[in-house]
Formats: sequence, structure tokens, C-alpha cells
Amino acid sequence: MAPPNTTKDKQDQISFLERFQYFNGILVFIMVYMAFCAFNFGFDVGTFSGVQAMAPFVQKFGHYDAQSDEYVLAGWLRSIMTATPFIGKALGAISCGMIAERWGRRAAILGLCIVSFIGVALQTSAVESAQFTIGRIITYAMTGMAVVVVPIYQSEVAPPQLRGMFASTIQGMIVLGQVIAAVISYGTQRLSTDAAWQIPIGLQLVMPGLIFVLLPILPESPRWLLSQDRYDDAAKNMRKLRKKATEEEVSFELESLRHVDANSHKGSWAEVFDSKNRLRTGIAVFAMFGQQITGQAFPSQYGVVFYQSQGYASESFLFNIVQNIVSLVAVLLALLVVDSMGRRTMLLCGGSLMGVFMLILGGLGTNPNTLSQSGKDTMVASLMLFQFFFNISWAPVAYVVVSEAAASRVKEKTNLLAIVVSVLTTFVTSFTVPYLINEEYANLGGKLGYIYGGINVLMVIGVFFIIPELKNRSLEEVDQLFASGAPLRTFSKITTQNAEQLYEKDALSKPHGVVELREDSDGTGKN
Repeated sequence: MAPPNTTKDKQDQISFLERFQYFNGILVFIMVYMAFCAFNFGFDVGTFSGVQAMAPFVQKFGHYDAQSDEYVLAGWLRSIMTATPFIGKALGAISCGMIAERWGRRAAILGLCIVSFIGVALQTSAVESAQFTIGRIITYAMTGMAVVVVPIYQSEVAPPQLRGMFASTIQGMIVLGQVIAAVISYGTQRLSTDAAWQIPIGLQLVMPGLIFVLLPILPESPRWLLSQDRYDDAAKNMRKLRKKATEEEVSFELESLRHVDANSHKGSWAEVFDSKNRLRTGIAVFAMFGQQITGQAFPSQYGVVFYQSQGYASESFLFNIVQNIVSLVAVLLALLVVDSMGRRTMLLCGGSLMGVFMLILGGLGTNPNTLSQSGKDTMVASLMLFQFFFNISWAPVAYVVVSEAAASRVKEKTNLLAIVVSVLTTFVTSFTVPYLINEEYANLGGKLGYIYGGINVLMVIGVFFIIPELKNRSLEEVDQLFASGAPLRTFSKITTQNAEQLYEKDALSKPHGVVELREDSDGTGKN
């Protein structure tokens, strides 16, 4: 039986306000700085969502259609410009995993900046659609690098009590980037020259420049330094991260990391799928797959185009701004409650409501020719509410789950695999949406909501059985939870040993400690 004075018992009593006592100056800087790394991801998505609907952009890269007497951007080209960049995202994720493992987390962030500079420069100076698309592919390599290194670094430096908040900032900054991009696009859309689309795209040089300038302040991950046998450097950085801790507490945390051998030797790809880790790998992959398959590409990348197809020609860009502000509010709420409400609850509730509003959208889109103005307004509202609940659930929580579920020995490889699956899923959804909604192809319009509504229902069922609750757990406690062999959905009831108990004499002979499943009201339990 586990001692009654466990880490989980203590942390369950932590209030929302009490969590903030774990912050210090450098942790606040890290949380904001690492979120900056994801800003251009959202800024690019928000920019292209509006740019592809701008007349100067369509005239530059589209073709003249004699029948409609206007310039149009072919559906196939729209799909290529939107979907092929995810090839770059996959390549960025692959390269970032290797860089972060071999040369450190800071080196991966430096690479992120360099890739951004090259990709944005190519897009801004583009005279052909091929150059613009290649620029987008390179720019998206930055997004792949960000979603690999940011969760890894955050999970390694954040106190367990703040890890969910740290990980949620990724999506928060993505959405903030979308909001700012939407506002800028709204302001430049009426320009009659190429500046209409070059200005919002060129502004993507600002954030990587800021990241590059501030990089020397960022401390390297102590866990990675320990993996390189750089104990003195790891101790120095740990003191920066735990300024309120005593020297004894800092030394104990470092010795704890060394004792469990969490990061001293990296595992092989075979370990990612072995009997010990395959479940954890599956959880990480499921989280990132669910984040993209549930339909976020529809409103985030084609929202303006869809609003225009419903007759909102002049309001479409304004709707895009409102949609992104709604999303930002949702992410901020998620950031504040994810460590208290928990991962499973947010995914179950948010995912269910996502499905509801997609099904409403599908029902309203069944007979678009007879749909009243109020019905069209309801379609717009449904799409925005879908975005709200996506950004309070799947959008931020998937990153939290990935940062927690992966085993330390294979963290980079597990995150890489999860991101690659996410990229492939996003590629498929982004590429197919224009063919599904455009009149010249499937012409589903709002009926696309039926497809994604059904998918959301299936993913909620998957969450119930697959996603464990890991809030407030240290990464060492997470190892104990998976070693317990208990069903994933019961992890919140399992008592784990805290670090001090884990390294007592009796625990030393049992590296994973002893776990106990608290009895349910019906008296069942598992020891």
C-alpha cells in the first residue's frame, strides 16, 4: 500500500490561485518565450485564410475566367497552396527531433528562426505560384519544429503544478497569431496592389527576429544537460528555474532525475513501440490525430471562403476576426482551468459540443437554396461555436497530453511520430475541404458538418477509453502510473509515491514504487 501522504493527495488540494506561487521571473519568461515560438504558426494560418480571398492575390496567382468575367483561384491550386506546406511541417518535425536530442533544445529554436526567415522571404518576393508555395512549405517547417521542441522543453522545465498551463500556451499563441493576422488582413484587403497580401505575410519576420534576439536568455533544459553528463550546467540552470527553492531542494530534484535515469540515455525507435512504451506512444499519437481529424481546418483555413459562399461578401473578413477572437478567449479559459479541471474532462465536454455544432451546421446546410437569412446566421454562429469549443479542448489539451504521455527515454521520437501523424491528418483534411465544399466539385457546403460531426462523436468515445488523467503529476509519477497496469480511465484514482518516498531504501529495490488504486464507491479497486 502507498503511504497516505502522497504527492497526489497534496496536489489535489491545490487551489487555482495557489498554483501561481510556483511561478518566478524566469518561468514567466520561459512560458511567454516558448509561446512566441508558436506565434507564426497561427499568424500564417490566419494570414493565408484571408490572403487567398484578396483580389490582388487572386489576380497574381489565379487565372481569368471569361464566363464569370473575373479572376479566380482554381480549387486545385488552393488545395496545393494550403495542403503541401504540411510536407514542410513533417520535415521540420523530423529534423527538430534530431537537433533537439543531439544539440539541445536551444539549438532547435535557433533552427526554427532561420527557417522562418527563409520561408517568409520567398513568399513575400514571389512572382509565381510555385515560388509562393515553396516559401509556404519552408515556412511550415518552422511550425513542425515548434510543435516538437516547445512541448518537450515546457514539460522538462515547468513544475508539475503548472505543466498544463505551460503546454496550453502553445495554442494560445497560435490563436493570438490568427487574431492579429485577421485584423491585419482586414486592414489591407482593400489595397489594390500586391501590398495587400505582401504586408501581412512579410510581418511574419518580426516574431522569429524577436525569438532570435532573446535566445541567449533562455536556459537550456536541465534534463537534456544531464543526458550529456553536464551536471554543473544542469545544476546552474535548475537554480534559475527554481529560484524559490533551497539549495537542498534543487540538489534533491537533480539527484532524483539522475536516479530514475529519466534522460541519461536515449532509447531507440524500437523502444517507442516495445511492450513498455507502445501504450504511451499510442496515447500521444491519438491526441495529435484527434486534434486535426475533428475538423479544425474547415473554419480556420477556409472560413473566409465559406462565409463568402454563403453570401457574406463584405462581412467575411470581419467574421474571420470575430471567429479568431472567440477562439482566443477559449484558449485563455483553457489555460486557466486545464490544471484544475483536467485533461479528460475538457476533451470529453469540449469534443461533445464540437460534434453538436458541426451536426447543426450540417442540418442547416442540407437545403441551402431555401435557407433563410436567420438560418445562414445560425450556420455562422455554429461554426464559431465549434471553434470556441475546439480551442478550449482539443487545440490546447492535445499538446498537454503529448508532453505528459511520452516516456522520457523516447520523448523526442514519440513527439516526432505524433507530429508526423498530425501533419498527415492535417494534409488530408486541408487538401480535401475545397473539393468537398466548392460548387464545381462535391458542393457539400455546410453539409460537411455531418462528416465532421460524426467524427467528433467517435473521437469522444475514444477519449473515454484512451486518454488518461495526468494533471498535477510529475513526470516520474507518470512513469509509476503506466507501470501500474491499471486501465487508463482510472489513472485519476491511483495514488503514487512522491520523490522522497520513491527514493527511500525500500523504494530503491522497486524503481517504479508501489501504487494503489483507490476504491470506488462500489468497493472495487486494484492494488
